[in-house]
Formats: sequence, structure tokens, C-alpha cells
Amino acid sequence: MSKSFCNKLIKESQSKMAHFLENFSRCIINEEASLFMGTGVSMNSGLPSWHKLLEPCIQQLGLKNEDALNLYKVAQYYENSYTKAALREIVHEQIHAYYDRNPIIQALLSLNFKSVWTTNYDTLIEKELEALRIPYNAVINEKNLTQISTHDKINLYKINGDISDPENIVLTQTDYESYEYTHSLFLTFLKKELVSNTFLFIGYSFEDQVILNCLSSTMHLLNGSGNLHYAFIYIDEKTTPQIEYKVQDLRLRYNIECLYVNKDTLPNLIALLNEKVKEKKVFISGAYYDVLPQTDLFADTLSKALVTALLDNDNRISTGIGRRLGTYITGYANQYLAEKQKRNPQKYLSMRPFPFHLELTDTQKEEYRTYMMRDCKSAIFMFGQSEHTTINGGFSQTNHYSHGVYQEFLLAQKYGLTIIPVGSTGYEAEIIWQEVKHNINKYYYLSKKIDVLKTETNPERLSKIIVSILNQDKK
Repeated sequence: MSKSFCNKLIKESQSKMAHFLENFSRCIINEEASLFMGTGVSMNSGLPSWHKLLEPCIQQLGLKNEDALNLYKVAQYYENSYTKAALREIVHEQIHAYYDRNPIIQALLSLNFKSVWTTNYDTLIEKELEALRIPYNAVINEKNLTQISTHDKINLYKINGDISDPENIVLTQTDYESYEYTHSLFLTFLKKELVSNTFLFIGYSFEDQVILNCLSSTMHLLNGSGNLHYAFIYIDEKTTPQIEYKVQDLRLRYNIECLYVNKDTLPNLIALLNEKVKEKKVFISGAYYDVLPQTDLFADTLSKALVTALLDNDNRISTGIGRRLGTYITGYANQYLAEKQKRNPQKYLSMRPFPFHLELTDTQKEEYRTYMMRDCKSAIFMFGQSEHTTINGGFSQTNHYSHGVYQEFLLAQKYGLTIIPVGSTGYEAEIIWQEVKHNINKYYYLSKKIDVLKTETNPERLSKIIVSILNQDKK
């Protein structure tokens, strides 16, 4: 493919980009989106493609590459000639080789999909989930389907099996031909999700008839009115013009809207999707343990006013449930959502309590705090008084009232969140306010509001100011 033709396809996709970002981000926020990853994504970490995986088999069988178009048959021929154990050993050796971290998978998993489907045997997705401290439930066979999580974990469906169980991976033509019978429950779950969710396919070639049959049958049963799905189609100088016919076929017969990407545009597109998903999600940082009654009353009334103002403006709230303050935030948020009869309240309120009962290292604390705010665009800092910091000498010895809240401020800086320090609440929030004011050029969106964040103590007016800052930053 010529460079000009490649650029033409990329330009075509750009005209569809705004619709994709708006529609698919809304599906993710509503927890109505699923991710489907193929081997094309794992290759970025040095793992072999499906063809590369079976290259030793092709060579030993004396086949030429052009004879190896159907790789299930290649695997079958090898098993027929050298036994199933020998075939599994070849696959096992290559997949268990060292491979690198994968920034594309990291960025995709940060989008908070509740379901991830893959045809890959390797454990790369699991390793990235663990690195991001995202709890997951691996479903590698039909027995695991009885243990799927509906709330607090990502379900990772490995529909072709897992390298930890090489005897049961789908690899040969026999495995492929009998899939409908040996994995009927997997297919039932996949069809159900194709009906209820919008899928994003990435790194997948659509050469596997099993998946296409699922898409086709759901389209047929729904008389062509099923969900519109999306796919990132990777193109480079090796891509042929035939790709346009394939993309057209996917759109017309399977209801999949394809977006062409290359090595330069793919990371940017995922970054834009991340920004869109995070756009109106706010992290609230703060806690206190020993304050005067009037300060506790201020925290109570401010929490109610702020939660109401945020949710009235269609923002979503994330909180680590800091001591005392977290009770007010979550309590008023749940009360609001119940009164408004909001469906799917976890869409609007993410509660991620910090594990104070555990003896965590400083690195583990930082990792956990990163997890708490990783899907947020903004961070609001209020109060911030820690018993642990007080025991270590308090402000006079440490220049801080809460090291934990300050660490969350540093992480918010690091990850480019919009930072709003409510200095009028005092304690660590005031310390952060002073630092922000001293470096106000870095916080251009606060230039006209920084002083009032320190002087205003009326909860209603203060909440309106905070929301106005968030709305202005969005623009």
C-alpha cells in the first residue's frame, strides 16, 4: 500500500472520530461496553503473531508460508504427525518467553471495562491488570462461568483457553470445528453480551468464523437492529486495497464500524478516548479525625452542597472515603441518587476505601492512590488532617497536616488532573492552596478563582464556584 493511500484511509476515519468518541465513551461510562483483544495487541510486547507462533510447525512440516493460510489446519497437520503433546510444547515455549509491558493494553484497561474478551492464550492482560491494581476474574473454561463477577471485578473471558492449561486450548482444526459443541456456554455468554453491550475490537483479524458467526446470528435474530460495534483496523505499508472491501463487509453484514489506525494514530486515539471517559469524573480527597464541632458542621454542610452541585451538573464522583469526610460525601451522594431514582448508581459514585488496616509500604500506598484516581479528570482537596501525621509531630515538625492527602495532590499533578484546593477548609487543603497560588501560572484555570477558594465559607456559593471551575476547564 502506498503512503498516500494509507493517509487517505486514516483521513476517512478522522471524519468518524467525533461520533465514535462521543458514543463509545458514553457506553463505557454507562457500563455498557466490552473490549475484545486479539493477538495484534500482544505483538507490541514481543509475543508472536498466530502465524509466528506456528512457524516452527510450518518449517518441520516442510510447508511454504503460502501453503499455511489456514493455521488451524497447520496445527492439525503437526498434531497428526508429531502428537498433541509436541504441538502444545511448541506453543508453550514461545508464549512463556519474556515479553515487555504493553502501553496500549495499559491505556485500554484504564478505561474501566467490566468485560474483556480475548482469543489470546498468554497472560499479558492479567499482568497489566495486576500492575494497574485492578481486580479481575479470569474465565478460562466453561466451569469458570459460574464464578463471574457482577460488581467489583473485571471479567476476563479467554475464549480459546489459557497457556496454564495447554491441554484445553483451542489450537487445531478439530478444536475449531468442534468449538460450537465444546464451548457452547462461552458462545451463549458472548452472544448475550453482543446484544447488551457495544464492543470495541482491537488487534483482531476477523478471520475466525466462530466470532463472525456469533455476530451474524445476533444480527439475524434482531433483524439487523443490534448494537453498533467498533473495531480498530491497523494498516501499514504491507496492507493491500482488499482491506476496504473487508471493512465494508464488516459494516454491512456484522454492524461493525471500523476505524483505520497506524502506529502513530492508535496511541493518540486511545488517549482521546481516555480523556472523553474521564471528562466529568471528579476525585474528592480529604479527611479529618479531631476538629472543633463547628468545623465538623462545616464539613457536613459543604459535603451536601458540593455533592448536590456536582451531580446536578452530571459529574461523577470518586472517593477514597477519607475518615469522617468520606462518610458525608458517600452518604449524601447515595441519598441524592436514591431520591433522583438514578439507575446504575455506581456510574455516579465510585467508592474505593483506602486500606488503613494494612501495613503498606510507601510504594504500595502510592500505587493504591494512583488506582483510586486513575480514571478521574479533576481532583478537589478539602480539609486533610491525619492522625498518623499528628503522631509524627504534626505541622510544627512535618509542615503537613496529612501526608496522604499531600501525596494525592502530587499524584494529581503527575497525571495532569485539574486541581481545585479548597483553602477555606483549612489543614492540608490550605497547604496545597498556598502551593498552587505560589505557582498559579501552572494552574491557569484558577487564576480568577484562587483567592475566593480561600475566603469563601458559604457551602452553597463555594460549591457553585467549584463547579464553575470544572465547567470552564472542560471548555
